[in-house]
Amino acid sequence: MMKATTSIGRAHTLYGLLLMILALGMPALASAEACDPDNHEWVPSRYYPAGSVVFHNDNWYESREIHEGMEPGITFDWKRLHSVPGCGGENRPPDPIDPADVEEGVTQTGSNTEFCERPEQWLFAESYSVGSQVSHGGKIWEAIRDTKGDMPGIQEPPHWKLVEDHCAIQSQPAL
Repeated sequence: MMKATTSIGRAHTLYGLLLMILALGMPALASAEACDPDNHEWVPSRYYPAGSVVFHNDNWYESREIHEGMEPGITFDWKRLHSVPGCGGENRPPDPIDPADVEEGVTQTGSNTEFCERPEQWLFAESYSVGSQVSHGGKIWEAIRDTKGDMPGIQEPPHWKLVEDHCAIQSQPAL
């Protein structure tokens, strides 16, 4: 009988210890608070780094790559989330960047100053002529043939060539 009582006592001690560990860990779980839709509303004039989250048209979205104001749910730049993201703690998503805080892509050569503009995002429904430049997948592409709906880097024969030395790639803001 003594042996059974000792085993039950150990089990109660073990459960008590487990409950205490869980209770002490609860504040850490609470710090991973859900994002507030009012604080994360999509604003078209902002830059969104990869990983930024926004609330738009009753859905949550996460930015796939840095871009300026591409509308969530319309372009490939956003991934729709199926649950409310966490905005607290160490895993907090990056905040959007106000254009006034972004250093313009400027190239200086001697006394000449050139401004660098990132080409518009590639759109499936758009037609492009030879020489047109677009951004897609974090890269800059130039049309080598007239094209409509041909995704850069995918079609055979190719309709696009990669522009590896474009100033928009060299002057991307560090995140």
